Amino acid sequence: MTTFHIRDAVLEDARALGHLSEKNIDLPWYEKDFCQAIENSLATVVVAEDAEGLCGYVVLYHAADEGEVPSVAVDGRARKRGIGKALMQEAFSRVESQGVKKIFLEVRAGNLPALALYESLGFLQVHIRKNFYTNPTEDAYLMMCLIG
Repeated sequence: MTTFHIRDAVLEDARALGHLSEKNIDLPWYEKDFCQAIENSLATVVVAEDAEGLCGYVVLYHAADEGEVPSVAVDGRARKRGIGKALMQEAFSRVESQGVKKIFLEVRAGNLPALALYESLGFLQVHIRKNFYTNPTEDAYLMMCLIG
């Protein structure tokens, strides 16, 4: 198994992150979105990198005692190696030290691998947003996790 390491994203990563997002998720983020997040003091952006380059990321916005994960992805070539869980745990650790107690995210109801990951991190479903996603139309689960 190839090893990976996690680090803070830098502006020079934005283009590669945009490509990774477009390739791996339905509602991708683009280079400009990553630039804005990386420069935002209320955002934590961490990336995973292996011998082949960037292979995953988490964006977590936070204010007061709450955070939200608007985008997370692991490249198809790097899945099933614990990268997603490690990224989420690192992001949680960083915002917990800033007083964040609750994290929210939305996920497609049919995205079973993501649901399994989020549940393993302690997320619980707190609401359903009917027909939230398109192509195909699907409900979103709003999930919440308590940290700290």
